[in-house]
Amino acid sequence: DSRWLDVSISLSMYSLVWRTFSWSLDAFDTDVSTLRDTSTWVIHGTNIMSYLGLLLLVFFPPVYIVQTIVLTLRAHPAHFVDHIFVCAQFVVAVLTTISNFSGTVDLVLVPLVSDLLLHVWQWCAVLSACVAVLALPLYITASGPRVWHMLWLPCVVCSASASDLSLVLQAQDASSLLSLGFVMWGASIISGVCFAVGHIRRSLRSFELPTLISPLSVVSQLALGIMALGVQSKRVWGGTVGPATAPLLLGELAMAAGAVLGLVLWAASAAWFVNAHVLVAWMQWSHGSSGWSISVCKVAYPVASFTMATIYVARVWSARSALVCSQFLIAYLSFVLLIVPVARAAVSTARLIRRMCKKRVTSDRRLPTYGTIQSM
Repeated sequence: DSRWLDVSISLSMYSLVWRTFSWSLDAFDTDVSTLRDTSTWVIHGTNIMSYLGLLLLVFFPPVYIVQTIVLTLRAHPAHFVDHIFVCAQFVVAVLTTISNFSGTVDLVLVPLVSDLLLHVWQWCAVLSACVAVLALPLYITASGPRVWHMLWLPCVVCSASASDLSLVLQAQDASSLLSLGFVMWGASIISGVCFAVGHIRRSLRSFELPTLISPLSVVSQLALGIMALGVQSKRVWGGTVGPATAPLLLGELAMAAGAVLGLVLWAASAAWFVNAHVLVAWMQWSHGSSGWSISVCKVAYPVASFTMATIYVARVWSARSALVCSQFLIAYLSFVLLIVPVARAAVSTARLIRRMCKKRVTSDRRLPTYGTIQSM
């Protein structure tokens, strides 16, 4: 069972959302920035979630690898597709952890941690490329409906995490890393968007919220990745002259391109986020279909990705309306991750207690009385 990966990704993404939101407040006035200093409980909570996600990521892979090897020897070759999806999910979890901890590394530990994180990122980039290469052959040969756009998600997340990792690298390494990030972003945009649109067409038959908003994972990460690469390019390539056809500084050129492309992709994500919720609400009102059954981990990552992209739009474009939208999305994400599991646990506990009470009542009714024992 690979649900531990969903939990690890959800915890890491939630803490990363709060860190990015805190960083984004610096683009606005001091009155808003004071909220970050007073919310110490938020900082401690995100740190706890970060280390919990890292603990799941460190503890479970050896167990899962042994289990996968044993099952592969007995399983049908069709299960190879499932292993590819789990591999893609594992790469996304590792890259999310890298992004989460890149901005919190102490300056004293930067020389030690940067090399380790860079090697891990390189291996994740290789695995992401292998998964993307195998995606189309598997799509042609495999049977059954699957979320195929998730196989291009590792490449997209790899490009976004390259921008975060560049913060702890030397200038030369950071420049090479950003170049690879742009290459991986460009290599995954066409396939990722095409298969995300195909998934939207198929999901219109189910009207379930987790299925409808799943494409937000890829499209929002594409918007987030290009804007993050543009922001860090302005820092790393600030004094580098661009090509002769565009006599601008390369950092400014990348920043402008990232801002425009990111805004377009974010607008597409925002439109589908609203349309998906309106569609589920409309089907609930008109046909009585219950599409609000929320699978916490399946909803958390698309919403968290869209929230991160919204925060970057607020940062890059200095848009206070986007900052307000990101606050609403953080509240939505907090409700999904915190309130929904607690409510479900309470409902399950109440049902269990009721069931135990019913069993006890029925067993008491079946016990023989003193008169029946005398007659026997």
